Amino acid sequence: MLLMAAVILGYMLLLIGLAVASPGIGFTGTLISFVPDNWRDWAHVPAYGLLAWLAIQGFRLRGWPLPYAMLCGILLTAVFGLWTEVAQGFAPGRETSLHDLLNDTVGGMMAATLVLWQCRLSRSTPSLILMRAPRLRRLMKGTLSR
Repeated sequence: MLLMAAVILGYMLLLIGLAVASPGIGFTGTLISFVPDNWRDWAHVPAYGLLAWLAIQGFRLRGWPLPYAMLCGILLTAVFGLWTEVAQGFAPGRETSLHDLLNDTVGGMMAATLVLWQCRLSRSTPSLILMRAPRLRRLMKGTLSR
């Protein structure tokens, strides 16, 4: 669990670092200047989608029900996106954008949809579970008390 929290916090720090990097200034700014503007706008969707997916998986590991984990993952992504946009407004050469915040939220919603789809798919395919059951019984033979 601690590893998941460290991964999420590390990824959030990476996103903050990219948000406040000024194009053309420093190493990160030089790398950002090579990326076309419209690509940078759409990069918010998968970047914040990954953040939401990590958060949802972390909440699920703690035993949260799926609807609560999805809602909190989306809200975490939207609020974090809002604050990165605020921080970006103070960086030289960068500006805040409502469009970026919308893309952050869309990324979170797409990740929640993916998690929901994965959960429903795993429930609707009992053949995979049945294929594993005989092997499990064979491995556990003689270990259960009667």
